[in-house]
Amino acid sequence: MDRAQIDENLSLLTFPPAADDLQTLADDGFKSIVNLRQAGEQGEKLSPQAEAEEARENGLEYLHYPVSPPDLTAENAKDFATRIEQLPGPVAIHCASGRRASLMGLASWALQNDGDAATAAKRGRESGLEVSEGDLLPLLNASEAGAQ
Repeated sequence: MDRAQIDENLSLLTFPPAADDLQTLADDGFKSIVNLRQAGEQGEKLSPQAEAEEARENGLEYLHYPVSPPDLTAENAKDFATRIEQLPGPVAIHCASGRRASLMGLASWALQNDGDAATAAKRGRESGLEVSEGDLLPLLNASEAGAQ
């Protein structure tokens, strides 16, 4: 399974999981799964409703937090970080390819650990992700969060 571990409580998947992947995540000790995909996205293996059912059948908490690229804002990143903190961990986050999961997950990690875009990008690269400080700046810019 292709995943990047950000810390002991947060991992990012680089693919949308199928039902057997949810079982594997549960077997590996994960407690929650977060789906960032919009319902009906191309390549959908499980609808959000079906994924929620499969997750619960495997003992996982499930959060559907759909975001598209225009939704990658500081305001949404802050809200997402708050939501992630409320889930039992470890938490696995996914989207279609891992790009949104990487950005939202690393922004959440930075917000929870008083980090900045450079620190989050470094953590991402150490975890095997292709992410830059510039990619994360829009999600961690405090003035943007206050302006929306």
